[in-house]
Amino acid sequence: MSHAPVIHDLALVRRAENIVAEYAASRVQIIADRPGNPFDAQIRRYGAAIALRAPVFGEHFFNRALGFDDDSLDAAREAIDWYAEQNVPAVFEVLPGLPTGRLMAELADRGYRHVSYHATYAGPSELASSPSPGVEVRRVASEADLAAFSEAYHVGWGHTGPRVPMKPWLEVSGWRLYLGLCDGVPSGAAVLYIRGQTGYLADGAVDPRWRNRGVHRALLDARCAEAAAAGCSEIVSGADYLSGSSRNMLRKGLTLLMTKALWRAPATP
Repeated sequence: MSHAPVIHDLALVRRAENIVAEYAASRVQIIADRPGNPFDAQIRRYGAAIALRAPVFGEHFFNRALGFDDDSLDAAREAIDWYAEQNVPAVFEVLPGLPTGRLMAELADRGYRHVSYHATYAGPSELASSPSPGVEVRRVASEADLAAFSEAYHVGWGHTGPRVPMKPWLEVSGWRLYLGLCDGVPSGAAVLYIRGQTGYLADGAVDPRWRNRGVHRALLDARCAEAAAAGCSEIVSGADYLSGSSRNMLRKGLTLLMTKALWRAPATP
């Protein structure tokens, strides 16, 4: 299969972070839309930058600041104060290639520390698939599929707390849910989020009992194909650097776009 390569540049870095931020914001908005907003979930926008806050979740993606750099330093200061109001252990994602020296100095002065990295991958939507025996993927379209999706998602992510209400996930603009099956048994779950001509491969998870059978790769293949069919020209995804998920993305044909530096707020008493 021939395709035009996706050339890495600062514009792609910004687009990649923007779609991640918008997907995260949609997750937090779903929580905020629960009657009475019991978790006090909030979103603040500062131009292209977004700050998410849901204090009850602690150190979590729902307490994340995305898209800030030296050009939005005053907004970053406001976001830092906003998190400090409720002693939220927030994390700022600091992107390579953008001007961030003053941002990092400000974070350090406010007690934030660089604690880890997170990898972002990108590539064209039209990439070769690699079918695995006994593995299939279908788009979630029924309550039965959603129940199976929820089970695979929670088990795959090792989530032991209360189950996430997922019915709203079927109704969010730009979202598509996929259920992976191995030998006919629900075994994996993943989300495709589409914004403009970019598709974001989000939240891929595989039940540990069915790992190393090609389920994760099949979920990548299905989402890329659907993104291409929907008019997307590029794909973005993320994973812990050198994790199994990241290796599957490289096998798929995505390439490493960047590793983001994660700066965490000072520990609360």
